[in-house]
Amino acid sequence: MLRIRLTLPARRDIADLLDWSAEHFGPAGRRRYEALLETALRDIAANPARSGSREETQLGPGLRIYHLRLSRDRAKAKFGVVRTPRHILLYRCQPKENVVTVLRVLHDAMDLVRHVQTESPRSDEEGQ
Repeated sequence: MLRIRLTLPARRDIADLLDWSAEHFGPAGRRRYEALLETALRDIAANPARSGSREETQLGPGLRIYHLRLSRDRAKAKFGVVRTPRHILLYRCQPKENVVTVLRVLHDAMDLVRHVQTESPRSDEEGQ
């Protein structure tokens, strides 16, 4: 299994979406979405090219996206399941470094091109 590295923008995305979930669905809703995120991150660490993920070359070389709904059934927590997940992970696999770098966690209705920088993410990466 590869390690997961979250960029600072990805960390902010996660904090914002968990805050939003808590505000709109309460603490249990936040925990459900947090369990879903953790499961999706484990899923792409285990297999970055897993079924349902896809390469998005128009966003940059080697970039892939993975919709959280693809991990929903594996993320059932004691708090229930997120019925309609609406976020995607935007990531790049770096097998030589044994790392999957998550660049952003974005709502699926967002214009991805507008929210993604195509230059190297190294300047804002922080290991996890």
